[in-house]
Amino acid sequence: MCFFKTVSFKTILHIIKKLFLKYLFEFFVLVFGITLSFYLQEYGEDLNSIQKQKEGLTRILEDLTSDEAIFKLTLMSNESQIKTTKQLLGGVITAAIYNKTVPYFGTFFNDTSIKSLIATGVVENYHNQQMITDILKYYRNDYDFITDQSSADEVLCFKKIGYVAKTIQIDSVSDLVQTDFGGIKMPYFYIAQKELDKLKKDSYFRGQLQNMIYVKSSYNTFVKEAIETNQTLQQMIKEEILLMN
Repeated sequence: MCFFKTVSFKTILHIIKKLFLKYLFEFFVLVFGITLSFYLQEYGEDLNSIQKQKEGLTRILEDLTSDEAIFKLTLMSNESQIKTTKQLLGGVITAAIYNKTVPYFGTFFNDTSIKSLIATGVVENYHNQQMITDILKYYRNDYDFITDQSSADEVLCFKKIGYVAKTIQIDSVSDLVQTDFGGIKMPYFYIAQKELDKLKKDSYFRGQLQNMIYVKSSYNTFVKEAIETNQTLQQMIKEEILLMN
């Protein structure tokens, strides 16, 4: 009787041990499977996030490259017009010189890339958050400052053209290639020299030219700062993209 009880007890222990090991193994398999599933899902989400981050920065880099080219053209044209305007104020006036003072360059900015990046919700995932802060400052501050300067330049340009149209006789206006402005087509005003000589002595017109120099000089100050910021951001973005590869 005792022998039967001893065997039965050992058997029970053996069964319990087998069941324990079995369920322990199944438990670990279940936990491992769930953990692996979560890891793979998180890993896939991370890869997707990195891809979105990389694509977003690539588009912004393209916009910055375009901005830089526009800024340099604006800077070149403004400096050329300031020089020509000073010639005109010095008493040298011809149709060619007058026409170089006419054009203005508006803003051609494109901030859709940064807006799209913000919309994706991955902005906070970037490792270099200072870069993101600097990019946002660029689009908020530099764009606003240059837009204001461009608007002032535009207002003065049309005000000056309007005054000239009322004051002297303009023979005709046509579109010619002004190579001094990068080969961009600009309106060319054909004006007789005797009419231009009237402008040379016109105090109001000369005042507008003085204002033009001030506005374009201020404009250039903001453009130069924007170019420096732009180039710094381009380098930061290129380095960040390399880290994602």
